[in-house]
Order: sequence, then C-alpha cells, then structure tokens
Amino acid sequence: MDALIAKLSKLDIVRGDFDYHFVRATMIIVFLVFSCQKWFDYEAHALIPFISHGPLIFWLYPVFGIRGAAFFLGSAEFLIGALLLLGFWNRRLAVLGSLGSCATYVATVTIIPFFPEAWAAPAGGFPAATLPFLFLVKDIVLLSASVYLLKQDILRASNSERWIAFSEREATN
Repeated sequence: MDALIAKLSKLDIVRGDFDYHFVRATMIIVFLVFSCQKWFDYEAHALIPFISHGPLIFWLYPVFGIRGAAFFLGSAEFLIGALLLLGFWNRRLAVLGSLGSCATYVATVTIIPFFPEAWAAPAGGFPAATLPFLFLVKDIVLLSASVYLLKQDILRASNSERWIAFSEREATN
C-alpha cells in the first residue's frame, strides 16, 4: 500500500490544482442545469414542498408566487453559475460565486429537518426515505464543495491582493 501511495503522490493530478478546477467546473454545470429547470412550469410546481417547508426560503411564495419564486431561484442560480464561471479568471468574482453557492446550499440543507413525510410508509419507513427528501440530501455534498471552493477562492484572492500590494510597494521604492 505504501508503494501505491508513493506512486500516486507523484502524479501531476495530485500535485496540481486539478481538484479545485474540477470542483469549480462541476459546480458551474450544476448551477446552470438547475437554473434552466426553474423556467418550466412543471419544475415550479415540483418545488412547492421544498420552498414551502424551507425556513430560509418560505417567504418566496408570498412575495413572488409559484412561478415568480421559481424564476427568482433560477435567476439567482444562473447568476451564481456565471460568477463561478468568471471566477476562473477573476478571483474576486470567484469569492462572490462561492459565497452565493454556500448560501444556496445552506438554504436547501435547512429544509431537510422540516421536509414532510421524509420517512413515509410507502418508502418503508426509517431508514428508507422518500425520493424528494433524498434529493435534498445530496445538497450536503454540494454545500461541502461550496465551502471548499470558498476557502480556496479566499486564499487565492488574498494571496493575489498581497502580491499586488507587494508589487506596488516595490515599484515605488
């Protein structure tokens, strides 16, 4: 096992930024695909049990209505996906996109304890959960990916700011 680990540790994929770029690219795809879904009537209605039981997003229906709430979420998700995409080139926009991603998944993960009939009898009861509930559980992993991106983006942006400040200081000396 030690020999395998030693060989794997020498691979460029392990030593470089592949994981960071891969997570960013997959998060962009997730946001863009999910944002497009929100523009369809069937998706707006499929979101009703999620939004109406979300302690951070329940207000969307009284403010925007069913279709408006879906449009709002779709627009926000598209914007976050665009910020994540632009984050490949701009570290400040990367931080904004990662913050938006974290906020998105905090909002959806907080629905989990309040989701109705998560362990309903048709599914077999605990530990067999219903499909809509399980759909939310994946957001725990997406929240983790968002936190990872946010950490990396903050570190990269702060290093970039330090480098700019250092360069400016050196240019004036």
